[in-house]
Order: sequence, then C-alpha cells, then structure tokens
Amino acid sequence: MSNESSLSLLPEGGATLPTWPEGMRAIADLIVASHFPMAIAWGPDLRLFYNDAYAELLGDKHPGAMGQPLPLVRPELWPQLAPFVGQALAGQPAHFENALTDFYRNGKLERRYFSASITPLRHEGAVVGVYFVLSDSTSRVQAEHRHAFHLKLSDTLRGLTDAVHVMEAASSLTGDYLGVGRVGYGEVDAAGRGVSVDRDWTDGSIASLAGESRELDSFGPAIIEQLRSGRTLRLDDIALDARAAPYAPGYASIGARSMIIVPLIEEGRLAALFYLHEQRPRRWSDQEVALAEDVARHTREVVRRARVEESLRDEKRVLEMVNRTGQALASTLDLTTLLQAITDAGTELAGARFGAFFYNTEDEHGERLQLYTLSGAGPQLREAMEGLGTPRATDILRPTFNGEAPVRSDDITRDPRYAAGGDGMPPGHLAVRSYLAMPVVSRSGDVLGGLFFGHPEAGVFTERTERIVAGVAAQAAVAMDNARLYEVAQKSAQERDALLQSERAARVQAERLSHAKDEFLAMLAHELRNPLAPISSSASLLSMQFKDEPRVRQTSTIISRQVRHMSRLIDDLLDVSRVTRGLVKLKLSVVDFRDIVTGALDQARPLVDEKGHRVELALPSAPVYVRGDQTRLVQSVANILNNAAKYTPKGGEVRLVLESLDGRMRLTVSDNGSGMPPELLPNVFDLFTQGARTLARSQGGLGLGLTLVKRLVELHEGEVSAHSGGVGMGSSFTLALPCVDAMPDAGAGGSPAAQEQGAPLARPLSLVLVDDNADAVDSLSTLLNVQGYRTAVEYDARSALRRARAERPDAMLVDIGLPDIDGYHLAEQLRAMPEMRDTVLVAVTGYGQARDRERAIEAGFAHHLVKPVDMTALVRILEQVAAAAARAETPAATA
Repeated sequence: MSNESSLSLLPEGGATLPTWPEGMRAIADLIVASHFPMAIAWGPDLRLFYNDAYAELLGDKHPGAMGQPLPLVRPELWPQLAPFVGQALAGQPAHFENALTDFYRNGKLERRYFSASITPLRHEGAVVGVYFVLSDSTSRVQAEHRHAFHLKLSDTLRGLTDAVHVMEAASSLTGDYLGVGRVGYGEVDAAGRGVSVDRDWTDGSIASLAGESRELDSFGPAIIEQLRSGRTLRLDDIALDARAAPYAPGYASIGARSMIIVPLIEEGRLAALFYLHEQRPRRWSDQEVALAEDVARHTREVVRRARVEESLRDEKRVLEMVNRTGQALASTLDLTTLLQAITDAGTELAGARFGAFFYNTEDEHGERLQLYTLSGAGPQLREAMEGLGTPRATDILRPTFNGEAPVRSDDITRDPRYAAGGDGMPPGHLAVRSYLAMPVVSRSGDVLGGLFFGHPEAGVFTERTERIVAGVAAQAAVAMDNARLYEVAQKSAQERDALLQSERAARVQAERLSHAKDEFLAMLAHELRNPLAPISSSASLLSMQFKDEPRVRQTSTIISRQVRHMSRLIDDLLDVSRVTRGLVKLKLSVVDFRDIVTGALDQARPLVDEKGHRVELALPSAPVYVRGDQTRLVQSVANILNNAAKYTPKGGEVRLVLESLDGRMRLTVSDNGSGMPPELLPNVFDLFTQGARTLARSQGGLGLGLTLVKRLVELHEGEVSAHSGGVGMGSSFTLALPCVDAMPDAGAGGSPAAQEQGAPLARPLSLVLVDDNADAVDSLSTLLNVQGYRTAVEYDARSALRRARAERPDAMLVDIGLPDIDGYHLAEQLRAMPEMRDTVLVAVTGYGQARDRERAIEAGFAHHLVKPVDMTALVRILEQVAAAAARAETPAATA
C-alpha cells in the first residue's frame, strides 16, 4: 500500500498526510514500506494509520479502521494496551514481550502472542502520537511452551512404573496445559466393540468417565471407522458435524460437545483412545491436535513399557515364589509339612481363593488312605471339607485322580462335566466358579494325588496359571519321591561322609608325613654333613702335610673321594625331595649344550678314570643352543655318565654322541656294561630303582640319580629314555631338548680372573671361624693356617661377637646351628655393628636347600657354603676378600 492509497483511506475531515510535518511523513513512508505490522496513533483521539501487514491483523475491520480511534478499533485489547500507550504519550518509550492477546478477526476470537515497541511521536518538542512496531511471536512461544511441556511430561512419566499412574499423569498435564475440561485414556476390548475408561482427569467442570464403558457404535460408524484407520478425530462442534450429529445421545451420555480423539493402533487393530473433551464448542488448532497426538504416542510407549516391566516384575515374583517353594520343599522331608507348603504355594501362585491337595498314602498296615491339606479360607474351608467327606470320582474329579490332563474351567457351574454329577454344588460347599485341578504324578508314573484350586469369580485361571501350577505339581512329585527315598539317601550320605572323613584324615596324615619327611631329610643332611666336614678338612691337611708320602697321599685321596661320594648322595636325596614336590626353580639362560656335555664329563671324570673306562666323545662343530639351567643340565648329564661308569666293568667303553636335527637336540650316552633286563626298563626312572645287585652292593647308590635326570629334563620341556638289549648287552640313554636360535646369554661381570688385579695384600688375611662342632672348626682352622691365613676359632655366638668387635676380621666363617644364638641372628647383629661393615660373612652349614641359601643372604651373609666345604670354592671367596682388602688399604698406605 503506497502513501497515496493509504491517504485515500483516511476519513474526510481528518488530518491529511500532506499536511503532516516532514518527520511524520518520513515515519509514514517507513511504515508503508515495512513487512512488519506497524501503525501510528496520532492526535488526541489516537487515530490509526497502518501498513498492509497490520491490516492483515485487522481482518474484516480493514479498511474501515484507517483514521479511526484505536480504542474503538480494538476495544477488546484497549485495557491491555492503555498503560503502555499512556507511558509513550508521557514521553517514555514502552515495550512488551510475548504478551498473550485475545482479539477478534473476521468475527472469530483468536489467541496469539505479540511483542511490541511503542514510541512517542514528537512535533516541535510536543508528543503528538505514538508509533507501534509489532511482532507476532505465537509460533516461537508455542514451540517453546510445547518443548517445555514435553520435557515436563518426560520427566514426570520417567519416574512412574504403574500404567494407571502414567495415564493419570499424562492426562492431568495435558488438561492443565491446553485448558481442557476432561482428558483420559480408553482401552478397547479385544473384540473391538467397546471402550472402557479406568481413570481420567477433569478440571471439575465436567464429570469423570472413570470406571465406565461404552459401545463404540453409539458414536457413529463413520467416526469409529476413521479411528480404526488410525486417523485422529477433531470435532469443533458435534452438533455441526454430519457424521456425529445423528448420534448426539451417545455424545450427550459422556457430556461432550467438542473433542479430539487420537486412536492408538497395535498389531493392526484399534487398541486404545486418547481423548480431550469440552462441554462447549471449541475451535481446536492444528497445534493442539499435534500436541495431543504426540502425548498419546509418548504416553502409550511409556504405558507399554510400564506394563512390560509390571509383567516382568510379576514374572519375577512368580519365579521367586517358585524358587522359594523349591527351597521349602528341599528343606524338609516331613510329608505333612511338605504338602502344606505345596498347597500354600500353589494357592498363592494361582491367585486362587481356595486350595487343596488330596494325596494317597499307606498306613503302617499297608492300607491305602486319602488325606488332604487345605489353604486359603482358614477354619471355614476346613469345616466345609470335613463335612463333605472324601471326594467322589465324578466326571470332573476322575481325570485328576487318574493322572490325566489338567482340568481348567472359567465357570465350573456351567461345565457339562460338573452338571453330569447330578447334585450341583453340595450344601455347605464354598462358592467356586473358576476351577483348576492338576494331577501329581511321580517319576515312576504313580499318581500321588491331585492339586485343586478355586475362586468365587469366573475367568480367574489362565493358561499361564495352568503352566505355573504344573510346575508346582512337578516339584511336589519330586519332593514326595525324595521323601520316600529319604531313608536310602540318608544312609548313602552317612556312608559318603564316612568316606570323606576317611579321605580327609588320610590326606592330613599324608601331608603330616610329607612334612615330617622333609624335616627329617633336612636334619639328616645337616647331621651327615657335620662329620664329613672335619673328615674332608683332615684329608686335605694330610695331603698337604705329607705330599711326598705315597701311602699317605693315597689314603687322603680315598678319604676325599668317599667324602665327595657321600656328599653327592646327600645332595641327590635332597634334590629328589625338592623336585618331586615341585620346589625346584630353574635359572634359565641360553647355553651351548656342548659346554654342558664337557662340564658333565669333567664332573664324572674321577669315577671314569677310577674304573679305567675309555670315553668316545662326538660333538658337532657348530654350537647347539638350548634354553635351560646350566647347573641342572650338567647335573643331569653327569648322573647319566656316573650311571654308565658305575655299571660298566673296568676297562669298558662309554660313548657320548650329540646331534641336532629339526629344531631339537639329542644326546645319546651308551656303554658296553652290564645292561638291564626287560622287566627293569619301564621302571628305570622310578625312585630307588636299581638293577639286580649282590650282597656286596658293589655299585652302591640309592637309586636316585636317574629319577633326578627325568624330573629335571621334563622341567626343561624335554624327554629322556633308556634302552638295553638285555643283561650283559650294555645300555644307552637318550636325552632330547628343544633348540633355540639365540646366542648364549652374556655374563654381567666377567670372571674374577678377567677383572683387573690390584696389588696383593701385604698381610695375612684375618679370619674368625664360628662353629660348635669342635672337630669341624678346628680341622678347618688348621687347614687354613697351613695355607697362610691367620685364623681364630670361637664355639658360640656371644664369644664370636666379642672377638669380632675386638679384632675386626676380614672375614668370618659362621655355622648356622649355633647353641646360643643361631647363625642368622648372629649375622644380623654383626651387620648392625658399624665397625663390621667391611667384614665378609660366609655361612658354612649343613643346611643346603634353596630356602636356606635365601634366608642366609637375607640375614646378611655374602656367601653360602655347604659342609663339607669345597676348598676350591672357599679359597676363591677368600682371594676375592683379600683383593678387596688390598684395594681398600692401598690409598691409606700411599697417604
């Protein structure tokens, strides 16, 4: 609309646009060009001038409103606008946001949201009118309100678990939000003919439909057809709708004149209705219809979820009850208690009002009796049953007592089988319409009795109820069978308990004996090593003192050899004990098995040379790498070599062949000795197994060596086997291990010989020997003196502490089993003395197991030697002590 066309609409006699001041003309131009609703109200009467956008809000009042006073054009809005207009006329701009306004357009009342800016119009400093700029915010505000409503709806429904409460809450929130008289849900029956309302919401102006039912046809077939097709029904005025008007009585019965009905379709059928009712005609907006559809769908999903959860809870309750029933049945073998528990549980699970269990049994004379248990109606039921006597085998009862299919009736009074009894309901019988009977049949097929349940209302028991009760009947049959077998089961249990007790006692006894054996072996080794120590020292001393006397040297050599043999026997005995109990821990590294073979040959050399055997050694030119514990592998091969040397007559042959093929190595040790009979071969690696021996026991030994070989090789994931052609045909042993490709592990520190040697110690090394075995410590002291060491001897720990504090020796050789303080505590006290920080402590003891070595190191010992002491190892330790002392004293001497 141009200025000229707007001017033509002004009434005659009003101020014309050309006579307006230039400023007002500019505003008029702006208003006309704008797409937003704008208007001017000028002069004392606030006469209107507006643009096309504002004209659309006026509807049929345009163009007559042009130039007319604003209060007359919008009388319905003037009370709401007057305060803001007055503020602008007073010279202060005014505005409002998202104000809800009710106004007429084209003869209909509309409700919309507006935001407005109202500015004073001035001419020559005086306010001559007001300038309106409007913005229709209805869509945005309604969207915000809908969003907030849906959030509130979701929050409210989220915490509800009962379907009825969900529908109540949704109806209440919707009614409040839309200002509706009544909101609710109606459930359509399975036949699709009627609708029932459980609960609904009203604002008090209209009656509730809660608890009522209506036939769908009473609202008109066209209306119902639309709902069945899944389309929402909107009726602004039932009286004006051609489909609904003929069925006005049906609508009058629910007190509704206008409505929105949202159909809810499930599995292709009309399942429920979400309705909004008003007593008066109402023009429903598209937004209200959309909101009702959203609420209906949302609520239906929540209701469906709540019903599923309710069903799950009910199922859980049933399962828990069935479980409790099973536990109760399993907890007693008293038949009366058992059957009462069955009857009570079945009555509760079935939802029955009355329950009974009639069962067959025998008295002490073998006579059959029919007894019963009751549940549900207290003394009244029991009195009624006692008055009726034993049930007769009528058509309705016979299938149950015969073990046939279950009998279920929605209304037993209408069942033809019940009518066939002829007498109907006996006088005094409790009123029963819903009926369920279940036979109880044992695993052997015997009919044990029957469970019977009743309810005064019709249609209570369903197929699901029948399945649950069938489960109870099955549990009852098992429990009754168990009660019958109780005596046998009890006897079996007593026998089983006796066997278990015997087995436990045997296990405890075996563990006690095993522990006693371990303790005995450790003590035996300690006691045997103690006398060996002075014998070994004395033999070495004789060899050194009389090295030019052949007979003395020969005697010394014999003594030393037998001491070593005795030590090996002790070590084998302890090793077998540890290996069989799984206490051996391997120190794995990559080693060349050729070195294992040569090391083992060195260990076995004294026995081989003594017997005068010829040894053939065939080793490959390339390394044969395996991953293993070098000490244990050498021990294994040495035991095989010693076995071959021992059982081969003097001047025999022993052959060692090492091969590597397909990722595995194989060492074969063969001899031309006495061989083995066939019956010995399968057990040759068993404990204490030896070939036939004479009374002289010329070969000696305990039969432990090969057992150790087998156990140690298996710990390395290898195999060992034996073969012999028979007695006098020699023997061969084959040891096989997996090979690896890696190079041997490098040593961390190198050998002592490779280390840089400093200046020798200028004085004798000072030693203190502590042992309560006088023979052992005196002989060792004498032997060390001969070798140039300065020694002192103490026979108890306290004397050793005093001497150590006074002399500060370079090293102390300490026995563990001292009489006053054991060697471990002595070492701890010595380590706590600042003046003893440089003294090297060496444990010299008969306790030689791995845990003994670990405990010695923890106590503060630097070394652990087993009696009889290996003098080579001891001298090597003392040389290291001397070298360290010399390095420590060199700076002091230089200074």
